[in-house]
Amino acid sequence: MSLGLEFVKVFFPLFVVIDPFGTMALFFTMTSDYSESEKRTAAKDAFVYGTIILIFFTVAGYYVLDLMGISINAIEIAGGIILLIMGVEMVREGDRPKSTGKTYKNPDLGIVPFATPLLAGPGAISLVIILSRKGLESMGLTIGSVVIIFVLVLILFSLATPISRMLGDKSLKAITRIFGLFVAAFAIQFILTAVVSLGV
Repeated sequence: MSLGLEFVKVFFPLFVVIDPFGTMALFFTMTSDYSESEKRTAAKDAFVYGTIILIFFTVAGYYVLDLMGISINAIEIAGGIILLIMGVEMVREGDRPKSTGKTYKNPDLGIVPFATPLLAGPGAISLVIILSRKGLESMGLTIGSVVIIFVLVLILFSLATPISRMLGDKSLKAITRIFGLFVAAFAIQFILTAVVSLGV
């Protein structure tokens, strides 16, 4: 299989799980009373800390699991369940699962809730561990995908106001619902793969 195809197989699941467009709509809502400087700071924090979190789990996630005595099959099933719940929520509501929809002033908004748990949440963390488990090549492809996606996140967050107004709320919800269907499909596939590996 070509390297390009391998990259697509890593990039696409990560892209739909992180869902930059759906999260951008939430960023637009929650930063509506922020100054342009505050929005740029929040966007940069989301980019930096979200990238660091996912790269850490890409590189060290398997060893953390091994240290805790958790098998990759277990994380595939647990991650699959988390992704399935997230996917169903995205399809039903047309929005990213979130703890609050209120607008509030928070100097660390880019870190919490955006870097984590919205961008680098349990679903994305589980996914990078699963995607990078095959060796150095898959780890490199996963890290590259994470960096590219978070560069896109930074651009979208920085341009959230004009993009959200241009696309409109209905279009953003439709995009998120479509992504949710893919997330649910990936989740079921991860669970099936783990079950087959266990010989159940």
